[in-house]
Amino acid sequence: MANENSKALHLLINKMIAMVDKKNERLGYDKTFKSTVWEKKKDGSYRISYNGQLYSVSNALETELTPGQNVWVKIPGGVFKHMHICGINRTKQTT
Repeated sequence: MANENSKALHLLINKMIAMVDKKNERLGYDKTFKSTVWEKKKDGSYRISYNGQLYSVSNALETELTPGQNVWVKIPGGVFKHMHICGINRTKQTT
């Protein structure tokens, strides 16, 4: 009897783990990364690079950015159409 209970409990735990894993696959998450401003477009958006591609993104800061400036970019909830510049990367570069 104890062996059957142990098997049933093991099966129940595995089913619960599978359910949680399936739910986690669908969760969105914020992703923040460093990038560089390539250009400012006429519509006020900025071109930045991410994973080897250029994207046009809005600037959530109340400051003008210049090409070559290092910035922080956020993708809220993993939704690329909401990607925006959220900070200036002021890390000192050592040579």
